Amino acid sequence: MPREFITLPPLYYRDHFREMIGFLTSVYGAMLGTEERAFITRFEALDEWAQCLYIRMSNRKKVVFSPRDLAYQEIGDLWGGLDQLRAHGFIREIDVRDYRACLDDRPKPDLIDLARGYQLEVKSGWSKPKLVAFLHEHLPYERFSSGFLRSDHFVPEHKETLGFLLYLYFGKLSDNMTSFALRDLGVVSVKARDSYQARFETLEEARAGYFYTRQLRALKDGTDFRVLAETLDGWPVPLAEPAIGLRDTLLHQIGLAFERHKDNAAALSIYARSGAFESHERSVRLLYNIGAAEEAKVRLEAMLESPAHDEEYIFASDFYARKFGQQRIGVYTQLLRSAETIEVDELYRGDAEFAAMQVYARQGWTAYHTENGLWPVLFGLVFWEELFGSGAGFASEFDHRPQSLKDKTFHTRFSGEIAEKLERVQSGAAPKMLRETIRQKQGAPNGLFYWFEGLEALVTSFLTVAPPESVAILLQKMAEDFHALRDGFPDLVLIRDGQVRFVEIKGEGDQIRRHQLARLNLLRNIGFEADICRVTYRTDPDQVYVVVDVETTGGRPPNDRVTEIGAVKVRKGEIIGEWSSLINPEKRIPHFITQLTGISNDMVRDAPKFIDIADDFADFMEGAVFVAHNATFDHGFIASEFRRIERRFRHPKLCTCAAMRKHYPGQASYGLANLCRAFNIELVNHHRALADARAAAALLNLVNEKRLEMYLPNAKNRKNITVD
Repeated sequence: MPREFITLPPLYYRDHFREMIGFLTSVYGAMLGTEERAFITRFEALDEWAQCLYIRMSNRKKVVFSPRDLAYQEIGDLWGGLDQLRAHGFIREIDVRDYRACLDDRPKPDLIDLARGYQLEVKSGWSKPKLVAFLHEHLPYERFSSGFLRSDHFVPEHKETLGFLLYLYFGKLSDNMTSFALRDLGVVSVKARDSYQARFETLEEARAGYFYTRQLRALKDGTDFRVLAETLDGWPVPLAEPAIGLRDTLLHQIGLAFERHKDNAAALSIYARSGAFESHERSVRLLYNIGAAEEAKVRLEAMLESPAHDEEYIFASDFYARKFGQQRIGVYTQLLRSAETIEVDELYRGDAEFAAMQVYARQGWTAYHTENGLWPVLFGLVFWEELFGSGAGFASEFDHRPQSLKDKTFHTRFSGEIAEKLERVQSGAAPKMLRETIRQKQGAPNGLFYWFEGLEALVTSFLTVAPPESVAILLQKMAEDFHALRDGFPDLVLIRDGQVRFVEIKGEGDQIRRHQLARLNLLRNIGFEADICRVTYRTDPDQVYVVVDVETTGGRPPNDRVTEIGAVKVRKGEIIGEWSSLINPEKRIPHFITQLTGISNDMVRDAPKFIDIADDFADFMEGAVFVAHNATFDHGFIASEFRRIERRFRHPKLCTCAAMRKHYPGQASYGLANLCRAFNIELVNHHRALADARAAAALLNLVNEKRLEMYLPNAKNRKNITVD
C-alpha cells in the first residue's frame, strides 16, 4: 500500500498549546499557582495572531528575535500581533540581561568584525563559543548596544512559567511542543485514556521537582557548582519522590565537583546533606583517603548494621574487609571467588554471552539471554491490569509508565490486588495466568518491556521450574520500588531437568558492577542459584566450524538474492558433514552471473525458496563458527535472507581470505583459486557453492594449524582434507 502522508493544519502549534493548557487546567485545577493562572488568562485574551507569534517563539531555541525571524506565511497580522504581545507583557525590549544571548545569536564573521571594529585582538581560528566569551568579557554592553544592536529586537517573556507548565505536562524539561506534532504525524505512539491523574500531589512538590531538574541541567551545561552550593540553604524542601531523588542527585554531583577541585571539606559537607547511597560511599572513600580512617570505619559499621539495600551492604562489607584487615569476607568477594571459568574459541571474543550459551547448550541446558528481559516482563504481565488497566494512573497520553511506579506508591495504592496476585503466583498458578495475559495483550505497547519472539516460551519454561515463593518475593520487591530493580539482572537464565540457574557472564577485561552483584545476591537470598561465569578465549581444538559458500544473483543484499548454498562442517581438521541446496531467488538470474556460476534460471525454477530450507540450514549451523572465503560477503547474504523472513542469523565469523593474509603472508594473490594452486588444494567446479566451500575448508585447516600453534606450540594436529 502507498504510504499515507499526514498534513498538519496551518495553526497546529497554537492548537497544540491550547490543547495542553486545557488539559492542565482540567487535571490540575486549583493546584495551579497564581502565576500560572494569570499567564493562562492573559494568553487567552490575546487574539489569534498574537497567540501564534508567541507560541512560534516559544517553540524555537532562539532567545532574541526580530520581526524578520517571524515572517510565517500563516500569520495574517504580524505587526498587530507584536503590538499586542508588547502591550500585554509577552515580549520586552533587550537589555543587559540578554547580552550573552545577543552575541550567541550573531554569526561568527560578524563577531570577528565587531571585535576588530573595537580594536580587540581576536583570531579567526577561534571557535564561536570562545569568541562569544571573549567579547562578553572585554566589550561593554553599552558599546555593543549602541553600535551593533538594532532597535527592533525583542525577547519573549514568561519563559519560566511556560517551562513549568511544560514540566507539569511532560514530567521533564521540555523546550518545545514537538511531541504533539510527532503524535499527530504518527511518529510517536500514544494511548488516550478516559482519565488522568496529576503528576504531583501539591504545587510545592511540583515546583521542587522543576527546580532540581533545572539545576541539574544547568550544572551539566556549565553553571559554576560553587554558585549552586552557595544557594543551598534556599533550595525548596522536597517532600516526596521523585523530587527527593533529584535533590540528592544534585547534591552528589556538586560534591563530586568539589572533590575534583580538591576541596575535600566542602565535598564532605555536601555529601552529608545527600541521602543518595553514592554520596555515602564517596564520603567513606574520601574520609579514608584523607586519613580519617576511624571515622570511615564507624560509617561502614553503621552501614553493615543497617544497610539501606543490597548495594550498600556489598560496598560496606568488601571495603571493610579490604581496608581494615578483618576476617569478614564480603558478598562481593564470595561471588567473585565462586565464579566458574569457561574457555571458548577466540573467535567468540566480543560476544561472551553468546559463547557461554553455546557451552551451556552442549551441557544440556536451555540457555536464554534475558538480562533485564525476564523480571520486568514477569512484573508487567502479573500486574498488567493494575499497571495499564482502567484504574492505572497516567499523567498524560505521552506517559508510557504509570505514575505510581515513578513516585513509589504502586505497592500501597494496589496493596490488595498485589497480595491476591502474589498468592496466585505462590500457589503455582502463574504459568496459566501469564499465558492468558500474553494471548490477550500480545504486542500491546507498555513502558516496562518489549514483546519479543519466544517471550511466552521463556515465561512458561521459567515459571514451570522456578520456586513460586521466590518469584513472589522478588515481584513484591519490584512492586515496592520498581525503579531500583528495573535492571542489573544476570545475563543468562539456564533451565535443565527441573533446575533453573541465573548466570552473569563476564569476558576478559569486563568489570562486575555493584548493582549486578546486588541482583545476584538478592536472587541467592530468595532461593535461586545465581553465579558469575568468566569467559576466557583461546583457539579451541574441539571447535566446530561450518565453511560456507553462497552463489547469488549479484553483489548487494538485500536487492540481490542467494541462488545456492554449500556448507562443509569441520571438526579437528576433518569434514564431518556437508549440506547444499540450490535456492529459488524469486528473481531472474542475470546472464553474466549464469556464465560465471553455471546456475541458470531453469535450474532454480523448481528449487526450494530460502524460507523452505532456513530451518534445515540453521540446524546445520547450530553451535558452529561461520567460515567463508570473504566471510563478510557470504554472511551478509545469508543474514539478509534470514532478516527477510524476520529471523536473526548470529554466529562468530572467520574469514579464510583475511586469515591466510595474516598467517601466510607474501602470496601473490589471496583469491580462492590462486591459494588452492599455491597450496596444492584441489578445486573443481569453481563458483559452485559446495565445491568452493570444500576448498575453503582446506584453507581453514591451514589457518587453524597456525592458530593452534599460538596455544599448543608442539601440536601435531594438521589434517589433510581431500576435496572431491
